[in-house]
Amino acid sequence: MSKDQGIDVNVTEPEKVWRSGSRDDGSVSPTGGQFPRGDEETIGFWRTSTKTADDDHAERIAEGIPNPFRFHPVKIVTITAKSTSRLSSYTHVLLPAIPVGIALWYTSRATNPILVFVFNFIAMIPSGNLLAFGAGELQHRLPKTLGASLEIFTGAIVEIIICVILLVDHQYEVVRAALLGSMFANLLLISGACFLAGGIAWKEQKIAPYVIEVSSAALLVSAVGTVAPSLFFQTIQYRKDINEHRAEMRVLRVSRVVSIGLLFSYFCFLFFQLHTHSAGFHRVLERAESIYVGRKQYRKKLSVLEALFVSIVGLVCVSFCAYFLVREIPGIVEEHDISELFMGLILVPLIEKTSEHLTALNQAWDNQIDLAIYHCLGSTIQTALLVTPLIVMVGWAMDLDMDLNFQLFVALSLLFAILVVGNFMRDGKTHWLKGIFLLMVYYVLAVAAFNDPNEKKEAWGMAVREGVEAMHHAAAAAKVREGHKSLFKFL
Repeated sequence: MSKDQGIDVNVTEPEKVWRSGSRDDGSVSPTGGQFPRGDEETIGFWRTSTKTADDDHAERIAEGIPNPFRFHPVKIVTITAKSTSRLSSYTHVLLPAIPVGIALWYTSRATNPILVFVFNFIAMIPSGNLLAFGAGELQHRLPKTLGASLEIFTGAIVEIIICVILLVDHQYEVVRAALLGSMFANLLLISGACFLAGGIAWKEQKIAPYVIEVSSAALLVSAVGTVAPSLFFQTIQYRKDINEHRAEMRVLRVSRVVSIGLLFSYFCFLFFQLHTHSAGFHRVLERAESIYVGRKQYRKKLSVLEALFVSIVGLVCVSFCAYFLVREIPGIVEEHDISELFMGLILVPLIEKTSEHLTALNQAWDNQIDLAIYHCLGSTIQTALLVTPLIVMVGWAMDLDMDLNFQLFVALSLLFAILVVGNFMRDGKTHWLKGIFLLMVYYVLAVAAFNDPNEKKEAWGMAVREGVEAMHHAAAAAKVREGHKSLFKFL
């Protein structure tokens, strides 16, 4: 489209990012890099007509939305197999791990627990992807802002299921590590990977001010509310007038009261984003759509009934695989000398939101960096303000001593990670070097977590050392007594 064709197009900044040509996978702008204005006639790819480009775009999207009560098994399989992105569709290769992991639990749990853990760990990836895809298909009949929020909330379902199972199994340290590990994965690992992928594809990308301002403020509040009980415990545990049990009860009470405030803050955040200031969020979504229009928007979609079916199947698979996975964690930690902190901080979060992570990477590659960053930071905020206090409240209802007393190293690392990410986004630009730096910070945390000694093993080791020392002292005392007896006999 050009002036030679009789149309004067004033291309906006978001649209200038489109390069000439197209990719081989067909994921290109249908207008060759220039999205037509709403009051223009469509020419070329859009074909000359009296309809505006926006009308034609809306019609093409509507064509892919079927009757809500349709249920066609073949279309369920074909549409789900294509998924929303190429990266997500690759996870379907891992679907056989689901029945294998379930079968191993009932047949080889006692003889090969490591195989049960590995296969159910892998099976969590396609299971979570099915759940996320099914729930994501429901958002096409919802307002854009509500649909985007629903897509992020879906990722929290897997996280909540895993944490509740860990909680019931009294693995409190793994639960706490998994909660903060999810935040680290979104803040450092996935944000860094998005910066890196977007920088490779587009050299430099710009972030909408709305995403930076709202997310940065919510992240800081989330961090303070999450780690404050830990710092409180570190302050009072060394006081002479308070024993360890009393200090633990105090921090438990503080954690429960703080969790109520965090939940209230999350609902205020949603009300701000979806109601009072929804226009800013809506503009971010429209800007992302204007930058990238192609195969993903115009693809065939599941009906409401089909989407519910896929979501239920994914939820059932996630529940079974998560239960089998969690039940094997204590044995893996004890028998294979794997750090409990590494298990919760690094390994478990990798499979909690795999689908959401792949979606963010695909968006960054397609120059939709606003949506990619919103997924990463929005998930972090959701974990801090919703999932974490919810787990504490569930523990309170079940009379379990689940608190927010994180390790001091992990708590301070979260504050530093938020400061690093906020500083990198302050100028509103991203490139591949920032991504490398964020990945390096995550690598440092992973190395430290891997070398963290387990408390139970350390306590056992101290008991052994104390016992050996006591034996040596007893033997030395016995020799002294024998020497005295010999001396008395001689005299």
